[in-house]
Amino acid sequence: MFNRLGKFGVAVTVASSALVLVTGTVSHALPDTTGTAVVARPPVTVPSPPPYKQLALKTLDQVVKGNFVAVSARFDDSIRQEGNPAVLANAWKEYQDQLGFGRYQSHGAPRQVVSGDRTVVDIPLRMAKQPGDFRVVFDGKGHIEGLWFLKKGVPVP
Repeated sequence: MFNRLGKFGVAVTVASSALVLVTGTVSHALPDTTGTAVVARPPVTVPSPPPYKQLALKTLDQVVKGNFVAVSARFDDSIRQEGNPAVLANAWKEYQDQLGFGRYQSHGAPRQVVSGDRTVVDIPLRMAKQPGDFRVVFDGKGHIEGLWFLKKGVPVP
């Protein structure tokens, strides 16, 4: 279980509207079976899914470095007031100090799970006193809908 302080605290819920989607271009040509000129179709732009694991790792890196301004800059407007940099900093400090996880030491490989129309990325944390998990939930467009500091093994809802 984890302690919850409103929308923020040890279980921190954040959102973002400033993520960039990567796109790729695909071009197709029609075969020339008549001996006439080949007509090419216009390029088709196919959006790639956001790199959820990389976005989650970047967010964790910013938290660990104490760059709470950068993390909170990606919060959705509806929760930005509750999730300002100071609130996020306090949640990270409480997770490490008051709940007995100890200081961050390193992390493992992210695990990605699709749950409905959301993608959940869990990153195992190696903390000084006990292991934990960092969880980020993305919507279908790659926006961060939730961010939690958890004890190890909390199942994805």
